[in-house]
Amino acid sequence: MPEKKAFSWPRLLIGILLLTFVILNLVPSAYYLLEPGPPIKIADLIEVENSSREEDWGNFYLTSVSQKRASLWEVIQFFLIPFDSEKELSPVEEAIPPGISEEQYFELMGQLMQESQIEARAAALTRAGYEVVIESRGVEVVSVFDDSPTRENLKPGDIITRVDDREIEMPTEAVDVISEREIGEKVRLNILRNEELIEKEVETFEYQERPGQASLGIIITSAGLDYEMPPLNIEFEEKDIVGPSAGLMFALEIYNQITEYDLTGGRDIAGSGEIDHRGNISRVAGIDMKIISAERENIGYFVLPEDNRPDIDDGRELDLEIITSESLEKLIEKLDIVRSFRPLHSITGV
Repeated sequence: MPEKKAFSWPRLLIGILLLTFVILNLVPSAYYLLEPGPPIKIADLIEVENSSREEDWGNFYLTSVSQKRASLWEVIQFFLIPFDSEKELSPVEEAIPPGISEEQYFELMGQLMQESQIEARAAALTRAGYEVVIESRGVEVVSVFDDSPTRENLKPGDIITRVDDREIEMPTEAVDVISEREIGEKVRLNILRNEELIEKEVETFEYQERPGQASLGIIITSAGLDYEMPPLNIEFEEKDIVGPSAGLMFALEIYNQITEYDLTGGRDIAGSGEIDHRGNISRVAGIDMKIISAERENIGYFVLPEDNRPDIDDGRELDLEIITSESLEKLIEKLDIVRSFRPLHSITGV
């Protein structure tokens, strides 16, 4: 008769611990883990026909915030190591706008990335003297937030063609116009609904993701976008980047490759910002983490929208120079200062 093996409590305990550890790593939490992403060299993403770029030129870098669904173990680690100030946890319900699924949100962010490439190309070509024409029917409402005061007046599928007296063609234009208003101010919208033009008066409010800035509490995308650009082939490499915040750095790299001098002056310049086809630069989120990303790689300069100036952490000394502007034209003028080797100390203004 075979001898029975003695029951081993240590083995059982080890098995339970291993199983628990595996479960904690595999089961997603209700949070996103945010941290600085690695800088991406824009010249590796964009290929311009007959580019003027030389080997000894400097580089523009896109910085971003890495966002992934945190496992239960990563949430536990976050609270066990609270001094890691370079990481943040964001509840899913705060990261994903209400009214759309996680899948729909990332699909929309991918579409906004494609639109940012079009707008960046248009802004750079226009600044370089080319003729560019962009047209659309307006901006389409994808979703209305549950707590938005516009919920009774706007519906998914509505196409906003005008805000007050301003004609709207691209999402960036709508965001710029609304953000200039006071929180609680009423605005007049011209809306195309089921091919019928109607007018609605709505009230702005403060959305939690954009504190201190007026919002309508809606998700929008372009409607019926059409454009004419010069026959200059500009190719974008597919990359795991979503959202419109890469637009500014795309525009700078394209402009640099279609002009005959190096705008960087041989330096490395990182940054982030939205841009429209007219060259207006708009505010983006996650600036502190994006600056940390550039500092890790010893990049000496960082460009960002003028509206983001108040978002910079004043509590620590930065290891790079900050350059802000609200337009591509003014930003290029400031980068010319960098190129000419004159001292540059936090150049700001418009």
